[in-house]
Amino acid sequence: MNPRELRQAMRQRRSELRQQMRLAGRQARERLEQLPAVRRERTRRRLRRAVGIAILVLLASFLDCECSHPPPAEVPKVEAKAPEEPQAKRPVPTPPRRPPLRGQIASQDRTSYRGADRASPDWIDEFRLQVAARSPRLAQCFTGSDRPGSLRWTASVNPRSGAASDHELEPVGASAELRPEQRDCVVRALSNPPYRLTAPQEESLPQRVGLVIEF
Repeated sequence: MNPRELRQAMRQRRSELRQQMRLAGRQARERLEQLPAVRRERTRRRLRRAVGIAILVLLASFLDCECSHPPPAEVPKVEAKAPEEPQAKRPVPTPPRRPPLRGQIASQDRTSYRGADRASPDWIDEFRLQVAARSPRLAQCFTGSDRPGSLRWTASVNPRSGAASDHELEPVGASAELRPEQRDCVVRALSNPPYRLTAPQEESLPQRVGLVIEF
């Protein structure tokens, strides 16, 4: 069997199957209509439809009766009124102008509060010199930078142990922001090893110190 005959046979078979499906559907509807419950429901629908049509016919007849004899329209009575004389407007009196309120508070001398000038600790010069000595290590953190810059470094320094912590790095002026690896490199260079400071015995608490580092 060649392909052409095969297609014709398939189309014929498809047509037969459709006819069989239509016949099966028709037979199923006929069997369904023969059921007593379906017959009762169909009769009930017909009765409701007939009652609804009868109600609509009655309503239409009532409306036709009411509209066939419309009540006579009443003619409105118009009474002529004498023209009223225009009344002169009374001038509104201008309210009296009140003088502006003026108040003055007597000046009082204030006491000037000025605290005592706090001298920088003795070990701060040693700390600055040791930070400057770490310039070669700090320069390695900025290898590859295309332009020089400056950096404000603020940290808590313990004068007894020489440990620096709580680092804050802020670019100054037109300096670019530090990359994470640059920041870690700068913190390592400024905190390790600890600083050797000659601090008095009473200076045992960390002090906040800030320096500007140029690179």
